Formats: sequence, C-alpha cells, structure tokens
Amino acid sequence: MPSVVERALGARFAKLHPKVQWRFGMSAADGLCQVGTGVMEEMSHSLAVPLPVARFLGARRVAPSHTGFDVPFRVENYAYTDAVGRETLATVRTFGFASRSAEMDSTMVGGKTGPYVVDYLGSAPDLAVKTQVWVDNHGALRLTSGPPKFLIPFAPRLPVLVSATTEAREWWDEEQQRHGIEVTVKNPVLGRMFHYRGHFTAVEKPCPAGEIPDRAYPRTVDTRE
Repeated sequence: MPSVVERALGARFAKLHPKVQWRFGMSAADGLCQVGTGVMEEMSHSLAVPLPVARFLGARRVAPSHTGFDVPFRVENYAYTDAVGRETLATVRTFGFASRSAEMDSTMVGGKTGPYVVDYLGSAPDLAVKTQVWVDNHGALRLTSGPPKFLIPFAPRLPVLVSATTEAREWWDEEQQRHGIEVTVKNPVLGRMFHYRGHFTAVEKPCPAGEIPDRAYPRTVDTRE
C-alpha cells in the first residue's frame, strides 16, 4: 500500500532524494514509526499575530505560541488506517522552550478528488488545509497549502489566518548528514506571519498498531476538506 505522500506524487515520488523517500514512504502496512530529534534554529511569529491568536493556536496544538532560537525538538511520525479507512500519516511534535514545552499535532490523509493531501491541524482537529505536494530540483519535498478551513464550532474569529497560505520544504542535507525543515506561513496583506527553520536526525522503529500512542490520533475523525 502506498503512503499518503507517495499516492499524491505518483511517479514523481521517485524523484525525491532517497532519504526523503524514506521519511515519507512509510505506510500503515509497514508497522513502523520514525522518531527524530533536532534543533529548531528559528521559531518566529510576526508582530501582526495578536497574542490571543497565538495563545489559542498553542492551546489547541495547532502551532506553538512561543518563539525562540535553537529550540530542541522531537518529531514522531506514525502511519495507520483511520476510523473511516483512510491511509494516515500522523506527526507529533514537541518543542523544548526554556520556560516550558509546547506541542504541535497534525494528521495527513490523501485527497478525495485529486493528487493532493489534506492536513488536519490540532488535537481536535481544529483546522483543515488542502496541500499540493511536489518535488523540487534538489529532491526535496515541497508542500504548498491554501487557506485553512475551521472545523470546530463556535471558533473565535482569527482574521489573520483566513487567507494565510503555507510553504514548507523538507530536504536531506548531504554535507551535514541530517534532515532539514523550513515552514513559512504568509498573509497576502500582512506578509510573513510564522516561520520555522531547523534540522534533525531520525531513526525507524517497529511500531505495530497497538503501540501507536493515543496522541497520534485526533480526538475526532473529520472528513471535511
């Protein structure tokens, strides 16, 4: 069974660097998980992001409300079939800020009608973003997400997010022998709102379905895109 990303990319998956293929080629049938540790060299928010918005996103595990430099972090990837039969890649992130730890959770599934993926963000989940996936000339995985859709009822108005888009890139650094990650969230009027850049190394471990931690599963399964 192909992974979520492999299904979206099709034949283009083979153009990814082998180390990036390894990162995104894992499916539920493999019975494996990946655990990475590294450093976020920069985690920044624009002053245009109001503090209540940052706190809301942090509390819901959509995005950390803290900022900093050289922040230790841990990233865990789990592949499973969700309650409605969709191949799923769950990513669990923990950031070790000086004052406290912070979490960021997401689950990725294949699109219903085309070669794209859908990212569900937060522990509920709270947001859904439709994401185009592609491969750049260096074999890196690129993800371009449109504006988010709010899934929770009675969500607070977060106008800075309504038209925000996300550009993400994950690659293999041959010289340093480690993975690199960079994520930028932009608003067409306010410019760059969030920016994360870092590096990590990862290992693969056996992980049968019964050993996947509860946090890798959202509290509810939502099929909206």
